[in-house]
Amino acid sequence: MGQSANFSAAAVFVRVVESGSIRAAARALAMPKSNVSRRIADLEAQVGARLLQRTTRRLSLTDAGSAYFRGASLAVTTLLDAERAAHELQSEPRGVLRVTAPVAFGTQFLPDVVTSFLRAYPLVEVTLELTDRVVDLVDENFDVALRAGALPDSSLVARRLAGTTFTTVASPAYLAARKRPRKPADLSTHDCLLHGIAHATKWSFRAGRATQKVSVRGRLACTSFYTLRDAAVAGLGVARVPAIVAMDALTEGTLERLLEKFEPPEAPLHVVYPSHRHLAPKVRAFVDMLSIAFDTPPWHLSPRAR
Repeated sequence: MGQSANFSAAAVFVRVVESGSIRAAARALAMPKSNVSRRIADLEAQVGARLLQRTTRRLSLTDAGSAYFRGASLAVTTLLDAERAAHELQSEPRGVLRVTAPVAFGTQFLPDVVTSFLRAYPLVEVTLELTDRVVDLVDENFDVALRAGALPDSSLVARRLAGTTFTTVASPAYLAARKRPRKPADLSTHDCLLHGIAHATKWSFRAGRATQKVSVRGRLACTSFYTLRDAAVAGLGVARVPAIVAMDALTEGTLERLLEKFEPPEAPLHVVYPSHRHLAPKVRAFVDMLSIAFDTPPWHLSPRAR
């Protein structure tokens, strides 16, 4: 071809393909349909090939059109990202920030961070969903998630925060009525309070440098760590919950910590977000605030609680 294709025409072409028709693209672009058709015709003349196969009922890509669309859509996305980044670098955080976090962590430690964030950035609105399921950030349109434990390989960007631990606990009344477990295997004779929906599972403990898995059973299975903690306080059995859930009851003496020397190392806590070329100011500001807030973790158990 004698000259480079017009970029705006390429952007119109990409919108036509994504919209599925020239009419729909014209509505999205707020352009007359005739102008869209003319841009496509000019583009085909410039590249020297038919890009779209048009009939009265449908629009489809030719082989040349498919090849052109792959490159053009990437170029258009890159340019839009660059324009957005240039704009956002000059603007303060704004818009809706959608955050998801585990129930226990979010309930106990996120309210203060979110409050401080909203005070610092008055143009931002926060939607906070607390759930123990793993949310698909991209499909469900979330900006940020907090996740405990090892992360699977993914396209998400992760920043590690301080680690968190699980602790095995029971009430003084329960321990007075039942023999106190001294090693993980002793739990096989105890009533255990289980996280999830199964009444039998395995708990992992540290055995030297190795990991030991112990089969446990119980009459109560629940998806809420707080309910399991309360059941343990009531003397219904041995629970294994995040330290952040048990810390107040341990401090108050309504729960006692068991098998501490067998607990595995801290599980990492991460803040994760989708991998975008240019991070929105609202996301960058929130991630930075989390990193500062949890540089010294408030959920570590005190010597008294231990």
